[in-house]
Amino acid sequence: MIIKNEGKIGEINSQIEPYLNMFGVSDEQNELVLKKIYGLQLKKMRLMRGYTQTRVAKAISVTFQQIQKYEKGKNAVSKISELKLSEFLNCDVDYFIEPLKNNDLKFLRKRVNNYDYQVQR
Repeated sequence: MIIKNEGKIGEINSQIEPYLNMFGVSDEQNELVLKKIYGLQLKKMRLMRGYTQTRVAKAISVTFQQIQKYEKGKNAVSKISELKLSEFLNCDVDYFIEPLKNNDLKFLRKRVNNYDYQVQR
């Protein structure tokens, strides 16, 4: 199977690791990491399929600017858009957060000493 845009995909993969290392600082930071990882995974899948942002945007009924914002991690993707994206790109919904799951990163904090919370890993 030939993968389109192989060089760009390798570059995107190298951008994921630093974001994973930023996880666990705070809830706000975790949300930022989630949006960034989601966006990179979206961009990677779009490039692997050989689609433009405009084509993806039309398929899920948003603007190409919205796809740009998703890919840059500026905007969170709604659940309905997420389902449309996974259907259009022919991938599992979990694909977009796969790096988080593969590193066993959790969003809920575990209570320690009745006061402090720590991010579970």
